[in-house]
Amino acid sequence: MELQSKKRSIWSTFKNAYLRSHNLKSFWKKINKDNLPKELKKTFELFLNSKSYEWSSKFWRRLTINHLKVISLKSFQQSQDDLGKEYFTFTSFNESVISNTCKFVEKNTVDLKINIFKKHKNFSYEESINHNIILYLLYENIKNRPVFKNFEKIINRKGKFNRDKPTLCINDVEISQDDLNSLFEYEKISSLLKKIENKKNFFLEIGSGSGRTTQTILAIENDIKYVVADIPPAINFAHNNIKNLFPEKKVNFAFETNNQEDLLKLIDKNDVIYIFPHQIEMLPKKLFDISIAIDCLHEMEEKTVKRYINNFEIVSNSLYFKVWEYAGLPNSFYKAYSIHNKKDYFIEERWREIFTERCIFPSNYFQSGYIF
Repeated sequence: MELQSKKRSIWSTFKNAYLRSHNLKSFWKKINKDNLPKELKKTFELFLNSKSYEWSSKFWRRLTINHLKVISLKSFQQSQDDLGKEYFTFTSFNESVISNTCKFVEKNTVDLKINIFKKHKNFSYEESINHNIILYLLYENIKNRPVFKNFEKIINRKGKFNRDKPTLCINDVEISQDDLNSLFEYEKISSLLKKIENKKNFFLEIGSGSGRTTQTILAIENDIKYVVADIPPAINFAHNNIKNLFPEKKVNFAFETNNQEDLLKLIDKNDVIYIFPHQIEMLPKKLFDISIAIDCLHEMEEKTVKRYINNFEIVSNSLYFKVWEYAGLPNSFYKAYSIHNKKDYFIEERWREIFTERCIFPSNYFQSGYIF
């Protein structure tokens, strides 16, 4: 069994769990904020003084401290490029990561008219080549699937917003890992949505990272409302990306809203709204067709996982989530989760399971879909 956070010595584990600083509030007071954008500083002040601070994991508080160090030394945009690898971009692999990816295409005959040796900004040569191999494997796995017909919509959208992002040119189109990973996820999300009666076209996503899944769904689905719950600085990066990619949409923050009525007014007036996690509790019952949680639940402490899962059932009609098959909780004392044990993710027997299956990539991840 491979764990996300592998076992270390008792002393090292104890130190990471109990002695290592995860106090983001203390760090924020001391950091030099001269190079931080005004909007980011405002978002952080609101977040640190909100109930959402307790909704965040030790793991992400520690990562946020590291991210703030980078941002404080560079511009916001340069930092976004540097930190891009933190948001589900893969630059290394082993058997457990690519076994499924290879299994489904091992008999393919491919014509490698791509620059597999292309070096990417902020990547070493080793990272670049690994990244390129993974990207091409993803392409081979998805190019003949029905969901790939939506790929043109994603590419046409991104043509309006030039970003310095790692890509490969395949069939004269620049393609990123984000594009293909998100398209695989959309394939399962759309299959789950087909089971929902009386759809409202309302989506809720937590922990959206740089916004890659949000981008894909907004590019494909028409006339939808999208609410993202996350913490800074990720939520600021995602907000910036969505505003640039979808200039015709109304995209706004709602962090200062403190009641259901005002929050619903903002959702009504906008297409995409960004909130803090605790504001999910303000939302009415069954507002959303689906709640989406990708690569985040397995990084949270038990009480936080339970809090999210309980709220998903209240505010939405279905749930899609994606986690490691076996996850050792970071910054904990040997706590581990398994997708095969429903109690680890507080899955209720009364829910209707639509799928729980191994992902094509990464192969040590599973994805699950439930109807409440």
